[in-house]
Amino acid sequence: MKSLYLLVLFTLTLFAHPHTFIDVYPTMVVKDGKADNIRITWKIDEMTSSMLIMDVDTNGDGKIDSKESKYIEENYFNIFADYNFYTYLIIKGKKVELPTPTNFVATIENHRVCYSFDLKYNYVVKNMAFEFGDTDMYTAMVLKDEFTNIAGAKAVVSGVDNDFYYGYRLELK
Repeated sequence: MKSLYLLVLFTLTLFAHPHTFIDVYPTMVVKDGKADNIRITWKIDEMTSSMLIMDVDTNGDGKIDSKESKYIEENYFNIFADYNFYTYLIIKGKKVELPTPTNFVATIENHRVCYSFDLKYNYVVKNMAFEFGDTDMYTAMVLKDEFTNIAGAKAVVSGVDNDFYYGYRLELK
């Protein structure tokens, strides 16, 4: 009986849970139902940010300069390509290939590391959405109405229960 109890306890500890929390701030300008870019900023939680700052702020000035930003892009950001940058573009109900992020910049704002990048594409906002989430559940992506800055279209933010992970959807209308 004791070994059964230990087995159940051990099994319960194996379930994945987020280790990092990222607030997602999308910015887009829509004209005549179209846009050619979405700027996304990730604001990483303070705990993870403090570890990143210790690793990458090599000159200790409390800022991320262009050399440090390039290092972050190459060694910390680009690895998320294997995870589709936790971002899924959905057009007419189907996931399509995400454009390669460009114009990456890392900064520190209020003790939080921020990654900003562009996703350039010929977006037609009708029947289009973005979903943000980590299928492995190690990173919690958080999107709220007040995080969005969408000009020229209505933005609807909703939660998405994907059976084994939770994400957020930004639908443009």
